[in-house]
Amino acid sequence: MRPLIKLFILGFFLSALPLAVNAESVTPQQVLWIETFDHEDIPKSIGTWEHNVLDSNQGIKIELVDQDAAGKKGGKSLALHFDVDSSNPAMVGCWIKLENQDLSAFDTLHFSLKSGDGGHFRGSVAVQFTDSGYRKAAYLISQIKDEWKEYRIPLKKFPRISDWSGIQDFEIIIDDINANPKEGTLLVDEIYLSSSIK
Repeated sequence: MRPLIKLFILGFFLSALPLAVNAESVTPQQVLWIETFDHEDIPKSIGTWEHNVLDSNQGIKIELVDQDAAGKKGGKSLALHFDVDSSNPAMVGCWIKLENQDLSAFDTLHFSLKSGDGGHFRGSVAVQFTDSGYRKAAYLISQIKDEWKEYRIPLKKFPRISDWSGIQDFEIIIDDINANPKEGTLLVDEIYLSSSIK
């Protein structure tokens, strides 16, 4: 078969194929990123708190480190260096301001977490949302390993919040009752919300 005829047949065949998938037949997953931590410095929207600032035996410090849960080149995560090893009730947290964010279109929280201490963390930590009425709803996370794990939590697991249209902040909380050991490092990354669980 002559080259010109071959080219004509190939062109006719390609022209019969659809150029793109019909957009109306695809429902993309809605995603809202809360934080990827890929910054040069910690933004002002991220901070920490301590239950008793007068107790020198409890505290938390945060820093950006060159470990990325998604394996992005140059990506970072947030290290939480915590200490709740106190004779007093001890609790510390890291907050991310959401500034009255409307999350009502989403149903699942995603985030990645790992131990920064070689897999020695055997306790639990809490993740918490605060709504526009300053009601707080928390959920305990356990089985934290020394390798990245993505946690997927349906928002219905935070039943104290019925109105997701004005969320004030997201927090990670470590306390002396649930932490084991009571001093160490956790890494968090890739926090986002989606409209469905895959």
